[in-house]
Amino acid sequence: MIADAHIHLFRNGYTGFAGASPLAGQTDVDAYERLMASSGVDRALVVCYEEEIAPGNNGFVRELAASRPWISSVAHLSNSASPSASRAAELLAAGHSGISLHLPDAAAVERVEAWPAALWGRLDHARAIVSLNARPGAIARLQPLVERTPNCAFLFAHLGLPGRVDGILSPHQAAERLAPLLKLAHLANVAVKLSGLYAVDPAPPHRTAAPLVDVLLERFPASRLHWGSDFSPVLEFAGLDQTLAVPGVAGLSAANRRLILGDALAARLAAVRPDH
Repeated sequence: MIADAHIHLFRNGYTGFAGASPLAGQTDVDAYERLMASSGVDRALVVCYEEEIAPGNNGFVRELAASRPWISSVAHLSNSASPSASRAAELLAAGHSGISLHLPDAAAVERVEAWPAALWGRLDHARAIVSLNARPGAIARLQPLVERTPNCAFLFAHLGLPGRVDGILSPHQAAERLAPLLKLAHLANVAVKLSGLYAVDPAPPHRTAAPLVDVLLERFPASRLHWGSDFSPVLEFAGLDQTLAVPGVAGLSAANRRLILGDALAARLAAVRPDH
């Protein structure tokens, strides 16, 4: 099985491409299904996003999922909102496997930590997935929340957003770049998405991202590392097949490759209990 841990599906397509959309008039879902057929991807976790480019994306993705069993999803919640426990229950009842948060800084973490304990309790009881686009300054503040919700699976997208790297880092430099994330590696409910390598090095095979991936492969078990493509934004820089060629993964055991490329994500999704 190959399972993609990070894609986006927008009703009107992604609007952030520097030039013309590489989808050439296809809808996001049609384009991704064609790529699935050619690359062997079986299922995907759709990371919903409801800010300026895609209001209503949470509902739109569940509409798609009604006829596409390959879709699992996490619902977007704004870090500036004040959602209730009933809102979390509604999202789980709609079919989402958890939530997605964008946390650019420590202030965003403080706002999310102030959400009602009942909301986090509802997510924890459901063994929900919490997908995080969090920068290092935010990651450094997240340990108390992660520890308070041990049944939630916190999936840090895009290597923990370490930023652009122009040269080849030494192992020590790579570990320093990832330090806030590595400090969470001992927590069993923390995982990392091997996605968004183009944000570190835009040109495949993303050579300057390799030392960062090496550190993650060393510090996290394969069961807590998940390949993700970041469709469709990634298409400005790399094809879906190229994203599957994560540096260092080819040299792992067959069992660990299977975990990273989908088995571990499938197990996480199977563990979610939305009705509990």
